Amino acid sequence: MEPQRLTNEQYLGEDFPLRLYNQTVPGPVALHWHEFYELCYVYGGAGSHTVNGRAVPLSEGSLFLLTPADFHSVSPSPDRPLQLYNAVFGEQLLSDELRPLLFRDYAGGTVTVAEDAREAVAEEFRLLQAELSGRQPGYRLMARGALERILLMLARLRSLEEGGGSGREEAPQPEHIRRALVFIHHRFREPLSLRDAAAQAGLAPNYFSECFRKAAGVPFQQYLQELRLSFACSLLRGSPLPVTDICYASGFRTLSHFERAYKRKYGHSPREARMAGK
Repeated sequence: MEPQRLTNEQYLGEDFPLRLYNQTVPGPVALHWHEFYELCYVYGGAGSHTVNGRAVPLSEGSLFLLTPADFHSVSPSPDRPLQLYNAVFGEQLLSDELRPLLFRDYAGGTVTVAEDAREAVAEEFRLLQAELSGRQPGYRLMARGALERILLMLARLRSLEEGGGSGREEAPQPEHIRRALVFIHHRFREPLSLRDAAAQAGLAPNYFSECFRKAAGVPFQQYLQELRLSFACSLLRGSPLPVTDICYASGFRTLSHFERAYKRKYGHSPREARMAGK
């Protein structure tokens, strides 16, 4: 059975696409995905968070952002229920200036807020909650400001953590290609054409195709298929979903195409991978 899909209509409403939940999670949250973005901050408890088949621990100070391309589930520790703020919001609240800071590598990832900075993060969530519940004049501006400040904290923490790695510096990608890549990484599970991606870059399809191949090193369709296969591989490893469901959840239109592409890339079929636990 395919994971539950949470829609914008269910959770965001029509007046302002931002909601905040302050909740305690005492038991497991089943694998699901949503059409909106989700920003979570753990201020108490512990547990495990599985995103696209990869599990990471959660503890006080954990902060993460999920996109509409992510499947995830949550497992609190039996004796320490998770306490968290959970902000859900529409894509229209992500400004053009904020996107490249958040999605430089097109993916999320959990960061841990330093102990001396946790109160500042919690205060922004409390402000967000107060503005959304009070709805005083200008509340949309105040709420959006609080959300953007939290997202910037996340982006800066992620940048610091990445900077502590190999120290390798990569050549920056052109901004129009970066916009297209973010778009692709967030929508690769949907029907997606070269023309769609080119529109995000503001380029004619043929010229975009040349620019994309030069920047990514592979043609657009190959890049898109690699994303879908990698996502399918993660779901095979980290979820009990049937192979057929994983095929369609990963963006493939037919099971036969999925199986051929998977075997060509990994050397074995999806079913063989599931049986071997690969």
